[in-house]
Amino acid sequence: MNLTFLGHSAFQIEVGGLCIYTDPYIQAPVDISRLPKGDLVLFSVGHFDHGVLMAKELYDRWNCTFIGPKPLIQWMHRKYRHKIPADKLIAISHHETVNFHGVEITAVPAHRPLSRLGKTIMHLFARSSAPGKPVNGYYFEGFYHGGATKYSPTISHALKGKRIHTALLPIGGKYATASPAEALKLAEEIRAERLVPMHWQPLKEQVFFRYQSSDLVKLAKTSGSVVDVRALAIGEVLPG
Repeated sequence: MNLTFLGHSAFQIEVGGLCIYTDPYIQAPVDISRLPKGDLVLFSVGHFDHGVLMAKELYDRWNCTFIGPKPLIQWMHRKYRHKIPADKLIAISHHETVNFHGVEITAVPAHRPLSRLGKTIMHLFARSSAPGKPVNGYYFEGFYHGGATKYSPTISHALKGKRIHTALLPIGGKYATASPAEALKLAEEIRAERLVPMHWQPLKEQVFFRYQSSDLVKLAKTSGSVVDVRALAIGEVLPG
């Protein structure tokens, strides 16, 4: 069960004999032509920086299946009609579970209360009408990908009783995403063994975030947290 960080919220995860990609917004220095063939792509939200506008290219390369929030999948049905087969687009709502070739994937609620300014900024950068709500997090095989979320107790409630060996959580602290303190609090509540920070790197469109992974590492050390923080470089592999 290996995990590779591809930048921003994008990860490649090998689990159950499958190659799963999360929010694959692929940009330099990652070379998409060198990535392993994906079986499944999980979209947490329709914003440009989570990869939905790359869906046609990803399908052409991998013949993969896509899972995402229901409004987003409905939008993809319309946008990619006759380009991506309908049976390759699977909608999943909060608390629902889909079995994909033996891997149980559960949609976890995310909390993203965008302000009017935040919505305007995201609309300007998105360059599409893909819906930005709801936002899904995902749990499968001990991995939890939080999506673009802030802290909310509803998340830990939804994950109650699940073993989480690796939590992938945003720490950027802008555009309605969690700060390092929120991410660490959530990781501790869900009893995650490891925490990999995401959604903090500046994007090529000059979207900057408030915090970086070093802020999370420092916070975890000074607070004496039992969570193992693993800040990854782009392309770095975290063995299962």
